[in-house]
Amino acid sequence: MESPELARPFAPHRQRAYVGLLSAVGVVFVFMTIAEATGLLPPTLTVDVAANLIFGIPVLLVPLILFWKARGEQRSRLQLAAELTLIYVPLTAGSQLTYELPFILGHPFNLWTATTDPGWRWLWWQYGLADTRYRSDDPWIFGLEFAAVPVGIMLTIVWMRLLRKDLPDESRIKSLWLVFFGIAVLLTGTVVYYVAEIRAGFSDIGQGAYGLWFKFVVENVPYMILPVFVLYAAYLQIDYLTRRAATTGTAASVSDGTESAASVPA
Repeated sequence: MESPELARPFAPHRQRAYVGLLSAVGVVFVFMTIAEATGLLPPTLTVDVAANLIFGIPVLLVPLILFWKARGEQRSRLQLAAELTLIYVPLTAGSQLTYELPFILGHPFNLWTATTDPGWRWLWWQYGLADTRYRSDDPWIFGLEFAAVPVGIMLTIVWMRLLRKDLPDESRIKSLWLVFFGIAVLLTGTVVYYVAEIRAGFSDIGQGAYGLWFKFVVENVPYMILPVFVLYAAYLQIDYLTRRAATTGTAASVSDGTESAASVPA
C-alpha cells in the first residue's frame, strides 16, 4: 500500500510559510557570502546581529507554523507527526550540508583561523567569534562535524523519498527508520557539543552575552528540543505503517486461503 497522506500533510498556507522561511535563509546565506566577499558589507557587529536574527528565527517559528490550522481543518496526530518530520529533516540536513560540510573541507587548509578580513568565509568566521573552537585547529570539533555530514547527506536522500506519494509502505517504513537513526545521531552530537563546553566552564565562548545567549544557546538549543519530538513522530508513523502492513498481509492471506492450519478452527 501507499500513504499519500503522509507524503503531503501540509495545508497550503503552512506550505507557503515553510517555503518562505527556508527560502529567506537561503537568500541571506548567499547574499551575505557575496556581500562580504565583495566588500559590499563590512564584517561589523551590527551586520552580525542582523544576519543571525534572520538565520535563527526560522527554527523558532517552525513549531508555531506546525500548529497553525486553517479554519475547519482537522488533522490527525499521525498527519501532524508526518508534517513535523518532513519539515524538520530538510532543516537539519541543510544545516549539515551548508555549514558543516564547507567547514570540514576548509579545515585542512586552515581557512577558519582568526582574521579581521573574513571575506567569503564570513558565515563560518562570525560563528567562530562566539565559539572559538571553530576558528582554531580543534580536532574534536572537526571530528564532531565530520560525523554529522554523512548523516546530513543520508537524511537529504531519505527526505526526497518520503515526499513521494507512491512510496510503498515497506519503503516508507525503512526510510523512517533511517530518519530515526539519523536524527538520533545528530541529537547525540549536539548534546555532546553542549556538555563539553559546559564542562569547560564556557571558556571557549566569545562575544560576551550575545555570543553566549543568542548564538550558543538560542540558535542551537532548538536542535536539542525539536529532535526529541521528531523521534517520537517517526515512531508514530513506523508503528502505524507496520500495524497496517501486518493487517493487510493477514487479510490477503485469508482471502487467498493461505492462512496456517493452526489458525483454522477444528
